[in-house]
This record gives sequence, C-alpha cells and structure tokens, in this order.
Amino acid sequence: MSGSVIVLGAGLAGLSAAYHLNELGIVCEVFEKEPYVGGHCHTKQVDGFNFDEGAHVFFGKDEYSQRFVYEPLDKDLNHFHADIWNNYGGQRYGRYPVQANAHALTPEQTTRCVLDFIAATQQPEQTVRTYAEWCHASFGKTFTEEFMLRYARKVWTVEPEELNTEWLGSKVGGRISRPSLEQVVRGAVDPNPQTLNYLTEFSYPTNGGFGRLAEPLLAGVQNLHTGCGVAKIEAAARRITFTNGVIQHYEDIISTVPLPTLVKLTVDAPAEVRAAADKLMWTSVRCVNLGIARADVGTGNWGYFYDHDVPFFRISFPHRFAPGNAPAGHSSISCEIAYSRRKPLDEAGLVERVIDCLCDAGILQHSDRIAIQDQTDIAYAYVVFDFNRTASLAIIHAWMESVDLYPCGRFGEWGYHWSFEAIESGHRVANRVFERIRKA
Repeated sequence: MSGSVIVLGAGLAGLSAAYHLNELGIVCEVFEKEPYVGGHCHTKQVDGFNFDEGAHVFFGKDEYSQRFVYEPLDKDLNHFHADIWNNYGGQRYGRYPVQANAHALTPEQTTRCVLDFIAATQQPEQTVRTYAEWCHASFGKTFTEEFMLRYARKVWTVEPEELNTEWLGSKVGGRISRPSLEQVVRGAVDPNPQTLNYLTEFSYPTNGGFGRLAEPLLAGVQNLHTGCGVAKIEAAARRITFTNGVIQHYEDIISTVPLPTLVKLTVDAPAEVRAAADKLMWTSVRCVNLGIARADVGTGNWGYFYDHDVPFFRISFPHRFAPGNAPAGHSSISCEIAYSRRKPLDEAGLVERVIDCLCDAGILQHSDRIAIQDQTDIAYAYVVFDFNRTASLAIIHAWMESVDLYPCGRFGEWGYHWSFEAIESGHRVANRVFERIRKA
C-alpha cells in the first residue's frame, strides 16, 4: 500500500510519523528546513562543548519510551535522581519546589507561606478558571504571589490571569506539584530537602547529547531531505513548493510546523483561519551557552530564577549530564531567556548581563575564564495556554482536516508535549493517515 504522503519536520514527532508510516507500508517523504534532524532535541556542538536547546532530559515511562529510547540506547544512557533547585535572589538557594521546601526562605517568608497555605486549605472548594485562581486556591497568597505568579510572568510573558489550567495535567503527573499540609509544614522546618515533583528520575545519553534520542527513529526513516523548508502550500491544489524550488503534489501532509507559520505558508488559507492563527500565543527562548575553563561549576542539574531583574528563568549544567558535554577541566552553563511579541527580547549586552547575574548568584567567579560564548534561538519554544487557544485550534484544525493536513507534535497539535508524547503523537497521526488511505 502506498500514497503520496509528505511529512514536514524531522523532530521526534515527524520522525515517529515517518517511521510508523514505513512500518504500515506507506511510502512518505520527510522534509526538514534545518540541515540536521531532531527538532528541539537537537544537540549543538561548539568547540568540544555539547549544548541542547535548554534543559532536556528524558523521563518517559510508556511503551514508546521503552521501544524507542530505553531499549535501543540502553547502556548509552546515564540515569539520575533529579537535583533541582530555586534561586531566591542573590546567593540564597533552596530545593525545588518551594512549596515543599520553604525552609530555605527567610523566617518571615516561611511563616507567611505556611499560614497562608493553612488558610487556603480551610476555604470551601471553589471553581477556578484561571491559573492565578488555581494557584491561590492550591497554595495560598504568599506561595502564589511571591513565587508561582512571578515565575509564570517570566516564562509565559503574559499575566497569569490570562492563562487557563488545561496545561497543568500530564500523564506523568501534574506539572506543578500540590503538597499536603503535612508536606508544607515539614518543608518549612526540616532543612533536609523534600522531593515533590513529577520528575524525580531521568535519563540522559552518555555521549552525544540529548540529540541522540532521534537515532532509533531515524534508523527506520527513508526519503529524508534536510535543509529543505517550505516556501508555500496551495491547499486546494494539494501542491507544495519547497525552498529549493521543488514543487510536489501530495495526497496528505503530516505537519509538525508551528501552526502560525503553517497558516502563513498556506496561500489559500481562509480569512477566519488566518484570524484564528493570529490569536495563538507562544513564547520563544534564547539560550545563552557558556563554556567555563573551570571544572565543577554549579550544583545540581538545573535551577529556576524568580527575580525579573535576572534575564534567565532557568539555567542548567550540561557537563553534569554527561562528561563528554564539556572538555576535561571545563564546565558548561545554558541560560534560558523567554521572550514573545508581548515581551520582546532585549539583546543589548545580553551575554554580559547573563555573566554578571551568574557572578552575583555565586555560580561564576569574576576570575573565571569564559572559554566559549554561544547563543541558540528557539523561535517557538512553549505554547501559551490562554483563553484564545481552544477556540482558535478548533477553527484551524477543522480547516486542516478538510484539506488533508494532519497536525502532529507539540506545534502541530499546539500542546505541551514531552519528548515521549511527541513520539506518541507521530504514531497516532500515522495511523490516521493509514486509515484514510485504506478506506480511499
């Protein structure tokens, strides 16, 4: 069985779709605009340093994780107990999450956090609509306003009242942990850190960076074209033009292209679809990557920063995931900075500001020699779950269905997919295309 099927994008979702189409006997072609595969799980190599697109680790527990990651990579994976922490300004640190480890705060903050949490637990059950309301009901005023909402503004670049609560759920547990009263009190008085998180154990390749996760899927993919993006799509004519000038007709397209970009590229997309795409919101991320000529910089795996005077919302230490991520005697830091059309990126002196903040936080010393400086821009990093999302998706996806465009992955389905969920998405969409061709 065969059909004229095109897959746009060679990230985990696109590779998974192509892999499963091949298993089902359907010939497809994969087109990737970048000169490499992997999408957001790509690892960049810079003068002996490996940098992922932010803090990427693997913690899937489903059948796709076993089949496409744990079994094929097996001994090529390091396994970790997650060591995650928060910065509370200057050089004050505490274990993540703050709601279960308030002992690291000032006595005044700790007291207010506990009392406000108790007050919240005594309130009657209430219907919440926004993320801000959910936080207040779940954690009380102080945890919410000093930590949860400050961080939300920094990473999502919108007001928390604009966010719904749909993104909080996950197959592996809630993305933000809600502790019991006993856990809050224990975390307030006990200096020993408590683990309370959906991510407690994770794996990471022993060499080559996170990008190696694409290898098992890639091995089962044929007809792959890299460095070949989309110039335009003519949906009514089922015709696509690529940036190298090649024009192809198709029966079906599986698209992992971010929806706003896909709609812009489709020259005959209806006006209501374009209007819906314009309402979608997302944040992009700039990673400032540093190689340091000193071993063992930093502690733990990664950490979060709430202070809005600090440009980055999270930093990670790639050399702590695998020794080969940095040359001998060196360390590495990846600093993630969120921006969007609502909050443009201030690029003036960005690297210098990042280094100064790392020194202020006690992570770098002013005497440290910076071996390399590098930046990676992730134009679409996180989907923002605001109150326009659901209605806009209904319009866009209905139109896509009518013209044989199949959304796939985080940015096609416009969701909050972990790596294993991206693989699952590719499998699911491949089956949809198979059924369409079978019934044709």
